[in-house]
Formats: sequence, C-alpha cells, structure tokens
Amino acid sequence: MENVTASTNRLSSVTGAHLFKIAGHSLIKGTDLYIMSKTFRVGGQDWAIQYYPYGQKEKDDGNKEAGNNTAGSGEHTSVFLYLKNATQGDVRANFWFSLQDPASPEKGEKNRRGGETRDFKSGAQSWGYIKYVRKADLAASGCIKDDCLVIKCTVEVITSERFDDHGEDEVVAVPPSELIQNIGGLLDNGLKADMTVKIGLFKRFKVHGCILAAQSPVFRAQLCGSMLESRRSSIRIKDMDASVFEVLLHYMYKDSLPPFMEETTEEATNMAHHLLVTADRYAIERLKLLCVNKLSKTLDVNTVGFTLDFAERNNCQQLKDCCVKYMISFRKSLCQSIRLPSSISFPGTS
Repeated sequence: MENVTASTNRLSSVTGAHLFKIAGHSLIKGTDLYIMSKTFRVGGQDWAIQYYPYGQKEKDDGNKEAGNNTAGSGEHTSVFLYLKNATQGDVRANFWFSLQDPASPEKGEKNRRGGETRDFKSGAQSWGYIKYVRKADLAASGCIKDDCLVIKCTVEVITSERFDDHGEDEVVAVPPSELIQNIGGLLDNGLKADMTVKIGLFKRFKVHGCILAAQSPVFRAQLCGSMLESRRSSIRIKDMDASVFEVLLHYMYKDSLPPFMEETTEEATNMAHHLLVTADRYAIERLKLLCVNKLSKTLDVNTVGFTLDFAERNNCQQLKDCCVKYMISFRKSLCQSIRLPSSISFPGTS
C-alpha cells in the first residue's frame, strides 16, 4: 500500500508604514553620506530608512538594490529599507517607497517604487534603490516644500507556518480581543449605568462608576473610598467644559481619542490643551502623554512661546522639553520672532 503524507505551509503577513521627513534637505551637498530615519517596528522587526540625497556612490553596509546592481552615478537619490537586527533568522518582506507632498499628504503618492519580495539576512542588511529619483526630477516634482522632503515606506513582513495536514482541523482561529469594543459600547448605549455626572447647569452624563474608578486613581478615591461622593448616585464636576468631559469619557471607555483629535485643526489643538489639564487633574498619565505628543507636533515659531508658558504653568516637564528642543533647533529664527522667558538659555549662547 502506498504511503502518502501531506503538509501545508500557510503564509500570512503584517503591514506597516513609516513617514520619514527630511527637513533642511538642501544642506547636504555633493556627498554620499546618508540620512537615517528613526527606528520603526513592523512584524516584530526593527526597520529604518536610509536616504542618500546625492546617491550612494558605492555599495556598502550590505546595501543591495532591488532589480539593478549598478553603482549610483551621483545624478540620482538613493533610498534603502534597512533591517536593523532580525529577531529570529532571515526576514522575508515586500516593501514600497513613495514621495508625499509635505504640505498636503492627502494629495497622494508620487514616484512609487517597490513590490518585490526580498529576503533580509539576520545580520544588518538593506534592500532598496540606488537610482531612486533623478535629482532634477525631484526638484520639479513638487515634493520638496520649505526645504522638506517626505518619504513614505510601506513594509509587508511575510511569515509562514508549517504543519501536517492531519492536524489542520485541530487549528482553531482565535479572533482579536473585543474587550475595548465591548466596554466602549457601554458608553454608547448606557447599559446598567449607575451614576450621573453633572457638568454645569444642564449637562448630564450617565456613567459606570467602576470604569471611572478603574481608569483614574482620583475617581477611585472619590467613588470607592470614604468620601461623601462614594455614597451618592451622582456627582458634580466644577470648572470643566462639557465637551472636554465628553472627550475624557471617550478615552476612559475606549482607550483612544475621538477621530477629530487626529486632525491638525485649531479645535483639536485647543482640546489637547484642555485635556492635558484634565488628565493631570485626574492622574491619567497615558492620556497626558497623548496630549503632549499632540501638542509637540503643532509647534511652530508662532506657537512655541505660548506652549512653553502653558507647560510651565501646568508643570508639564515633557512638553517643556519638547518646546526647548524646538527652540534650540530653530533658535536663529525664533530669537527674531519671540521674546524668550529669562529662565531659558541656549547652549553656546550668552
């Protein structure tokens, strides 16, 4: 009787993208030096983008070009996806590079190249394009604004799982956890809400005391301790706008900020200021850091002085550090535009 065996190799993938902004693009001239992005993680691996504004003259550091091994002539920019250190053996991945308008990312991608499947060795190795974009075409593409260039790199890490076919029926697919969605649903439908929070004269919110207590040690002391609020079915919060409390509840129930907070609008920035104060008031540290991250991305010459003063008044060291770093990076233009607090000084200046 013939002995027949069978096996299956099941492929799956994880995809992520990283936006790499090069500010001061014109400062590097006539050199084969590269600029490295911050490390980003996709598929359990650490990656980075290597960008040569004037091209890679010679292949070094294990760099390999997808599809063409000709050394750069100096007329093109070069870009590579760099695997910093594989966690387990070689890594197989697809990748794409494209350029985006720094001022209007929503306009789409230009100069998209990639899609090849490559094996990255377990040691540090790069794959990419020595001849990515001609320097002359780059200048005419409209992708450089205010001397800034944005490179988008999309990485799809491919993994495989091998098993005997006789055991395939025993493999049960487990869906992702629905805990956050289920808890967030309690806020939307008000099911079994046991408390009312009063904001101002008219605004009322039906909440679950256990959720508030779990997310904030301040609420925990109020609702679960010996304070008078723990024996009441309603509490009143003073000195807070109802819209701010609504965003606070969204975070406490859903562990995320509402979609409008992802936008770069004045409304979102103002809310981040109010929410940071509220997060500090109720000792919700992660929410506070989310607000710091949001505000740090809105810094410019016109707002950094106000933001620094706000950080000082609210004793937010992380936001203060972001402001000072921004000032150091752009101290020449800032010194002409704003009057700095006397407590701030720059290294190397008097």
